[in-house]
Amino acid sequence: ALHAMSAPPESACPGGTCQLFGLFGIFVQGLIGAWCAFTLVVLWRMETPRRSFLTWLGDMSKQLVGACWGHFMNIFVAIIFGEALKTDATNNECVWYLVGFMSDILIVTFLCWWLNSFLRPHIRELCGIDIGDYEGGAGDSSEEAGAPLDKQMPFWMMWSAQTGIWLLIMTFVKVVVSVGVFYSQGVLYTAIAASFHGLGLCHHQRAQLVASVIVVPVIGDAFQF
Repeated sequence: ALHAMSAPPESACPGGTCQLFGLFGIFVQGLIGAWCAFTLVVLWRMETPRRSFLTWLGDMSKQLVGACWGHFMNIFVAIIFGEALKTDATNNECVWYLVGFMSDILIVTFLCWWLNSFLRPHIRELCGIDIGDYEGGAGDSSEEAGAPLDKQMPFWMMWSAQTGIWLLIMTFVKVVVSVGVFYSQGVLYTAIAASFHGLGLCHHQRAQLVASVIVVPVIGDAFQF
């Protein structure tokens, strides 16, 4: 049964694969990066109550770094899966990218939120670092832990520590989910490939690239942020 789930049938979207690292692919990825930054600014302006600029800057830049890292991991997984599974049924990098992106939206985001919420009090107690606080507020509740790190660290160092913690959480969750995605590829890959076929994207690599890296992420990133 496990083998049947992990072995997609004949390709649901023939016509070759898009190139995520081609010149057009890099241009498209730059556009989605600009969209992510714009979305974060708009969401901050709509906040009630609105975070201070320094707190927002720390959170925004941390989210952008996390988004770039998540994007890199999705591209890496797409290329690895596309190259490792050398069959016409499973070699489309754009399909694999969307499989990874949709797993981020539906699974990785919530697992990262849960793990972050679980670890946050322990990190605050042990290290005096309260994730999301860059201005020294966490240290007031951590007196028994000694001199809190946020009283000793400048803003950039506190931001770096928190960003490193977040990237470790993302990486751990992504690796676990990617294993599940690999063994469920018969369902996941075929579903995305079939949607490409239904939308007439097969044999049109640039259209696949725009749909995978811009159209779907424009909606998904707004939800994810």
